[in-house]
Amino acid sequence: MRKLSGKWPFRHRSHWSGLLAVLLLATGLVVVNGCGDDDPVRPAPAAPEWTQILAPEYTHRAVWGVSSSFFFVAGEKGSVSRFHDGEWTNWQFRYFENLRGVWGAGPEQVMAVGEGGKCYRFDGTDWESIFTDTNQDLMGIWGTSWDNIYAVGGGGALIHFDGEDWTSLDSGVTSLLYSVWGSGPADVFAVGRDGTIIHFDGSTWSPMTSGTTQALDCVWGLRGDEVYAVGALGTILHYDGEAWVSQETGISDRLWSVRGLPGEDPVALGAQGAFLTRRDGIWQYEQIAQRRDLYGLWDNGDSALLLVGYNGLVMSMTSNDRQTLNQGRTHWLTGLWATDCGQVYAVGKRGAILQSSGDGWVDIAPNLEDVSYSAIWGAGPDDFFVTGSRGVIVRFQGGSWTIWRLNSQLNLEGIWGLASDDIFAVGAGGVILHFDGVSWETMDSGTTRSLSAVHGRGSGDVYAVGLGGTILHFDGVIWRQLDSGVQTALNGVWSRPGAETVVVGDGGLVLHRGSSQGGGATWTAPPVQLTSFSLAAMTGNSAGEVFAAGFNGVVLRYDGETWDSMPTEHFDPLNAIHIGPCGDIYAAGFWGLILKYGN
Repeated sequence: MRKLSGKWPFRHRSHWSGLLAVLLLATGLVVVNGCGDDDPVRPAPAAPEWTQILAPEYTHRAVWGVSSSFFFVAGEKGSVSRFHDGEWTNWQFRYFENLRGVWGAGPEQVMAVGEGGKCYRFDGTDWESIFTDTNQDLMGIWGTSWDNIYAVGGGGALIHFDGEDWTSLDSGVTSLLYSVWGSGPADVFAVGRDGTIIHFDGSTWSPMTSGTTQALDCVWGLRGDEVYAVGALGTILHYDGEAWVSQETGISDRLWSVRGLPGEDPVALGAQGAFLTRRDGIWQYEQIAQRRDLYGLWDNGDSALLLVGYNGLVMSMTSNDRQTLNQGRTHWLTGLWATDCGQVYAVGKRGAILQSSGDGWVDIAPNLEDVSYSAIWGAGPDDFFVTGSRGVIVRFQGGSWTIWRLNSQLNLEGIWGLASDDIFAVGAGGVILHFDGVSWETMDSGTTRSLSAVHGRGSGDVYAVGLGGTILHFDGVIWRQLDSGVQTALNGVWSRPGAETVVVGDGGLVLHRGSSQGGGATWTAPPVQLTSFSLAAMTGNSAGEVFAAGFNGVVLRYDGETWDSMPTEHFDPLNAIHIGPCGDIYAAGFWGLILKYGN
């Protein structure tokens, strides 16, 4: 089992230590004036609300530090984190612009820049948004001191901070600039798309001949005559003070960062865990971090490198040791199953099957290579099925796993059943499978369009939905295609007990078919559309309530008559939703986020 680390981002300033924060409530004697025969006054029950039970871990794009144990990382969705003496402090800025660069002159003088020209300044306690004189995306930042900082970005954007204000400069180019670095105030390089390199000599910025048209994502050097630039298709350039020369890497992975320690050979890192070290004049390749994308690199000027990347990954590397400071979660969550009051399973990308535990979450997935999971359905607390990519279906029963794999290896996207011996699974190419308790049998669906979800009321009343407005119905004998009247991708389906069937899809589409919407064979939309965000998943309860979740943190509720919104106060896409047997609602989605709605 892989125990997940517990980093808990939040908006603006707060602090958490360890995997879970425990709130201690002091209990005292309260005297109240009763009424009647001194009846005790009981507090009103708390209203149900959304709470975060597993925090998202956003991809880190850049890192800068004071030391290898005191550093800042910046990344997706306006997230910034500080690691100091083994503890994380996390911020998330209000408008969620992706951050692309971070640099500082000290622990109380730090800048983070990102999309839309956003810049945030840290004074040791709080972050402050400051005007940058541009609305172009800012991709890189570097300086020699607090009063001499450069940032670069879209459209050749080049801005300078003098300790008080940012001022726009003329870069002389229009290509997007990704990175800036210099050996000193009068020797600064910036690189970007189309092999663009510009240089500052202390008075003017001038273009340089790079010898490539590939995008260059990072520039760094040991000194002015020992500079490297890396980028698309494994490109590495070297500058010796006279000219830029391409160096052979033998790979085609995009490289996002390059760095080195004094007296040591430089390293470069990038997509799919690419990690290259320059030894004896040759770049040697290895794949690390379980093939996760690596974006940011920083050195402490002595003995350690810091690497950051996909879904919160942070690693520290020395010549003798590699240490993971934050494992991150290498998946997005796509399926949920609540088995009892508080026991929850969540499945997702990169082979994640998470089980809630007393102190957090544990990944209990079987050891399968290159599998992402899509959906989960259970027959009981200790008996559930999970569908996945490459035709994989796994069953957890009594603490052990049973594994099946389709010969076609078509991706499976949805699963639902009535009992452990009556289960349907659907997926790519219109595949539909049925499990009778012993084996899986392929059914004739009559379509080659990919199917995303399946649900029904019984073995003779099952629906499956998918791409191109596809809706199929199984009457216990054959599957028939129904006319949905739309070509929109349909992502979720739910059959209300004794009532209509509800379907949701892209663009906030909702369709009904059945008694509560006038009956008949036609699919109709509600009179008012509550959202334009795509809806990805559905759930319901025995009372006939239906819930749908989707992009931008949207959750909608249908009571059999009207639809209304249930604001989550979260804005990451939600891919899964499920009601537990105790009435709590769980929703999960991108970056490993899990929410709970209850008292």
